[in-house]
Amino acid sequence: MMKWLTALFFSIIVHILIFFSYVFFTTESVENKSRKITNVSFLDEELQNKEEVRKNSKSKEKKQKKIDTKKAEEIKPKEIDNFEEYLKEEEIQKRISDNADVVEQISYKVIKDIESLWIRPNSAKIGMFADFNLRINRLGIIENIEMKQTSGDNAFDRAALNAIRKYKQIKYVRNLDDQTFQVYFSNFTLRFRPE
Repeated sequence: MMKWLTALFFSIIVHILIFFSYVFFTTESVENKSRKITNVSFLDEELQNKEEVRKNSKSKEKKQKKIDTKKAEEIKPKEIDNFEEYLKEEEIQKRISDNADVVEQISYKVIKDIESLWIRPNSAKIGMFADFNLRINRLGIIENIEMKQTSGDNAFDRAALNAIRKYKQIKYVRNLDDQTFQVYFSNFTLRFRPE
């Protein structure tokens, strides 16, 4: 009986430590944010900005990790008020991370499908891009298209907009669960940067 209670006690302690490590080191929430589809990667603007910062200052990141590690050591774990709620949140996070590969595949297919409908204008140059905010319904039908950032070339922007309008529906999202759809596809930014 004593061994069983000891094992239960250590199990609870380990789960509490995992929970607080997760809360401390996780910066992304499950809120409905505007997302960005790039050629292959599905990144929101904050992650993209962080990638640019990381590329420019790797040494600063190493220093920050040391500081964060020291802070983590200084913070004492708190008791979990609602263990069931914690487990539900953990399950949601696992489901979202499991769906990340599916989201990447859908993002890649959407980009390729739109590129196949695009008629390249004579003024298009390598590296040009335009950002469009898309709002789609649960069936994948594009309900609203709004230009967020122009490429600087009206012909390129019109051709990209026409390709998206021709596309009309993102059929790949129909089989996604509602939460994944809401988080990644109900309202997102499409970066049109053809190769």
